[in-house]
Amino acid sequence: MHATLTRARRLLDIPPPPSLPGQLTVDTPPPDCEHGNPQCHATPVRFYFCGYRCDAHQPAVTRPYFQPRRPQP
Repeated sequence: MHATLTRARRLLDIPPPPSLPGQLTVDTPPPDCEHGNPQCHATPVRFYFCGYRCDAHQPAVTRPYFQPRRPQP
């Protein structure tokens, strides 16, 4: 049992191969803002619980009970 755990720990310390033979690399486009209909599509964005949003459409700004942001000190 101890030898099996030692072998498993040793395998976990080995970094994964850079690519697997026969595996295609998938280039995904960078995310854009998903707010509105039609969508905003602005970049750069951050991920929130409601999806990717730009600074103008972040949840703190688009809530119905929105209060203006305080100025940065």
